[in-house]
Order: sequence, then structure tokens, then C-alpha cells
Amino acid sequence: MSASSNAGRLGVWGASGSGKSAFTKRYVKPKRRVVIFDPLDEYGGQSVRDLDGVRIGMRKSWNKFRVSYVPRPGAETKSLSALCKLLMMAQQPFKDTGQGDQLTLVVEEMNMAFPVAGGAQKCPGFAEICSRGRHFGIEVVGVSQRLAEVDTRFRGNCTETVVFRQKGPRDKQAAAAELGVRVSDLPAENLHYLHEKAGKIERGKITFGRSAAKPKPANTNLPPAANDNSAPKRKKRA
Repeated sequence: MSASSNAGRLGVWGASGSGKSAFTKRYVKPKRRVVIFDPLDEYGGQSVRDLDGVRIGMRKSWNKFRVSYVPRPGAETKSLSALCKLLMMAQQPFKDTGQGDQLTLVVEEMNMAFPVAGGAQKCPGFAEICSRGRHFGIEVVGVSQRLAEVDTRFRGNCTETVVFRQKGPRDKQAAAAELGVRVSDLPAENLHYLHEKAGKIERGKITFGRSAAKPKPANTNLPPAANDNSAPKRKKRA
């Protein structure tokens, strides 16, 4: 089995606040080489605004990097296409030899950059990665609220699909068709999801903190413990 076969394509779909971004961030956390296409600038960290910034961020630590690329508003399709061409050039040695480190590309708000109406024509670089990215060792994680608004070039090439709560009937029907389940089988609550891989579907739930019974809600900032910022206590002398 070639090394390239490990680079899959994961689609993560769900309404706003359903848990898809939390799932994605957890999924990519252990990955060593990550580039995030981040139109809404949600990931923070090493955030750059042009392809030169992406190049520099990757070169600084070639074996371990995490770069968030925030494209110019209104130029999402062209920006994603150019980014993908850059990443394929960077991963050309992997394609030539089948050896080396793989790379994870996260595409947030995918419906903006790869829309169902002509996405493959408007964004040829990403269309190429959808079809041949695994040969370059490029894993793709595509994230969107609206599954029905994303080009089928990506949806049809997904090796895994994760579906959170859907909002409208169109998205529910598209999600059910993608998984091969009934609309009534789809998650109805936030943080619950269905995960399909190789024809097998499993239910899951995102929890926060150690206790699954009382998970910490997403996006909640808790105050520090009372002694977190206090001076160390001295031991009493015997």
C-alpha cells in the first residue's frame, strides 16, 4: 500500500453552532503539518493574508507547522485555487517518490470558495486536489454549514462524512442522501453527529471536559480557580 492512500477527504457539515468547528479543531490537533483556509479568521494562531505568508510559515518549520490563510473578502475561489496549486508544488516530492510527510488542508466555509454552481470551474486548483490530492499526500477536511451548496466534486470524493444538526429541508435531504439514511435519522441536537466511513455509520457526541454526563458547553469561558494566580503557600514549620 502506498503512503498516499492515507490522505483522505473528510466532509464536515452542520448548522451554525452545531459543533462542526469543534470537531474539526479536535481532528486536526494531532496533525503535524496543517494549512487552514480560513475566510472568517476563526482559527487564530499564525494567521496570514497572502500566499507569501503561507510559504514563509511553512518554511520556518517544514516538518511541523500550522498556518491559517485568511483570503481577501470576495476572492475566496481564486485564493483557494492558488493556495492549492502552491501546496501541490510543495508536495511534488511526495507524489514523485510516495515518501515523506503528508499535509492536511482544512477548508472552512467551503460553500463560499467551492460552490455547487460551477465550483470546479471557478476553483480549478481545489478541484484538482479533490481528484488527485492523495497522490500528493494532501489530506482535505472540508467544512460548511450548507452541504447542498458545495460542489459535488468534493462531496463525491469524500472518504469520510460527518453530519451535525442540519437547518433547512434542503440541507437535511442532501445530508440524508449523502449518508444513505432517512432524514429522521439525522441528529437533531447540537454536538451530536453521524460519522460515515467505508459504508459504516456511527453516532457520536462532542463533550467538553472529563465528564461526559455534564459536558462543558462550547464557547464558554470559565473563571480561574481561586488560587490560580495567588502566591505559593508556605509550609508551616513544625
